[in-house]
Amino acid sequence: MTRSAVRTETGAMIKPGPMVTVTPERAVDDDRLATFATGSGLNGPFLADQLSAWTTHDLMGVHLFAMLTRRTPNPILAGLYGRLRTSASERVQTWEALIGELGGMPKYVSPTARMTGGMDEKIISSFLLSGSGDELTFETAGLNAAFAALSLGVLNAQSLTNCAEKADDGQAKQVMQAAATRLDGSAQEGLSEVEKALSASMLLQLSSGTAQKVMHGVDKAASKIKNALRS
Repeated sequence: MTRSAVRTETGAMIKPGPMVTVTPERAVDDDRLATFATGSGLNGPFLADQLSAWTTHDLMGVHLFAMLTRRTPNPILAGLYGRLRTSASERVQTWEALIGELGGMPKYVSPTARMTGGMDEKIISSFLLSGSGDELTFETAGLNAAFAALSLGVLNAQSLTNCAEKADDGQAKQVMQAAATRLDGSAQEGLSEVEKALSASMLLQLSSGTAQKVMHGVDKAASKIKNALRS
C-alpha cells in the first residue's frame, strides 16, 4: 500500500534548513548521501534530492486524484480519476523501489521534495473554494489539474531517463533505465486519457452553446458531457 505522507512521526528523514531544525536521529546531510547511486559517476546527493521530489509529486498526485474522485458527480470522470489514482500509487512504489535499489532511503524527504509537496498541496487546496464557480467550472478545473500533474510526471520520468543516460555503465544505470521506462509509460497513458477528456468537455461546451447557458442548465450540460466522454 502506498503511504499517504512522510512526516517526522512516520519516519521522515530530512536535511536541516535555514528555518528547519531536525533531531539528530532524523537528520540527513550530503555526506550521508555521498554513497547514493555508487558506481554511476553521478552526483549522489543531488540525485537523491531529485528522486525524493519526483516521488513526492506522484504521492501528491495520489491525493489529488482521490479528491477529484470524491468530488465529481460524473461517474465517467470518477472512473478516470480512480484509474489515475491507482497509476500514481504504482509510480510512487516504483520510485521508492528505485531509491532502495540505488542504496537510498525511501523515507528521505529532501528540501526540493518539501517545496514540490507545498506547491502541489496548493493545487489540491484550491478546490476548497467551492463558491468560486459552478459545477462545470470545477469539472474543467479538475481536468486541468490532472493534466498539469501528469505533464510534470512525464517530465520527471524523462528527467530520470536523462540521468540514466549520463550514468556510467553498471547496475545503477540499468535500474534507472528500467524504472524510467515504466514511469514514463504510466504517466504518458494517464496524460493521454486526461487530454481526451478535457478536449471532449471543452469542445462540447463550445459547440452546444453551453458556456452561455451554464447557469440555466448545469445538470443538462453535465449530462451531455458525461455522455460525450463515454464515446
